[in-house]
Amino acid sequence: MPQRPAHLPDFADPPLDEVVLGVQFAQVPGLTSVHVREVWDLYRSEYPKVEDHPLLQPIFETFGGSPPQPMGFQPFFLGSALTGVGRVWFISETENHLIQFQPDRFLTNWRKNPNDQPYPRFEGIAAAYDLSLKKLAVFFKDRFGHDMIVNQAEVTYINIIPVESFSEATKYFKNLKYSIPEIEGLNVTMVEIIKDDQNKPYARLIMEIQSAFLSDGRRVYKMSLIFRGKPEGYGCDDAMKFLAQGRETIVLTFKDQTTNEAHKLWGIKQ
Repeated sequence: MPQRPAHLPDFADPPLDEVVLGVQFAQVPGLTSVHVREVWDLYRSEYPKVEDHPLLQPIFETFGGSPPQPMGFQPFFLGSALTGVGRVWFISETENHLIQFQPDRFLTNWRKNPNDQPYPRFEGIAAAYDLSLKKLAVFFKDRFGHDMIVNQAEVTYINIIPVESFSEATKYFKNLKYSIPEIEGLNVTMVEIIKDDQNKPYARLIMEIQSAFLSDGRRVYKMSLIFRGKPEGYGCDDAMKFLAQGRETIVLTFKDQTTNEAHKLWGIKQ
């Protein structure tokens, strides 16, 4: 398993609630709802539970005059697909890990709840996802005679920060300089274009800070960081390289956008 890059900031008790890694790919000719069970068979030993969910709309980060795709981690839904295959979740016994599969999307989630589990670190999540992604690519090749052609990839980190009052925004976030004594709600979005060594855009970093209430009524800030775009190539290794780049960008941005006071609360190590 790859080691955590030494230059990245680390926290003993980060507010991280969920991590999502995923790819979008060209639909494989011949894939129908009949084959979903075969896909589940690839992962059933680790993910014995199944749930049906609405399809996710394709998302493409485009540059050079076209308007960006809708922002945020929650995509729009489609009612149906030509293949008749919906989105299926394969869920681990503890329900902290899951795989999402649909005709053009393959994602993995680690979530802190419902069974309060320690964060397994990006390296562990990515190593497991790499194996799962390549297993699916082999299945497509063997079963349908088609390669998996990745056209987008994304990394999402979702942080949940408990607060007594939404007016505590400046305690946690550097660039929110509000003097309002009582903030009822907050919704801030920042979008940054990410460029390669040749100054060519290839991804977007989206940061969203939203005030919210948990099911028990507690106030929280939800801070989502999404890195999404097109990998350099179309294969699994290209996708994994892109995801690693996205993770690095997200972690550095998280530190840059949060305060020293918050870092102390979360137990910064470096």
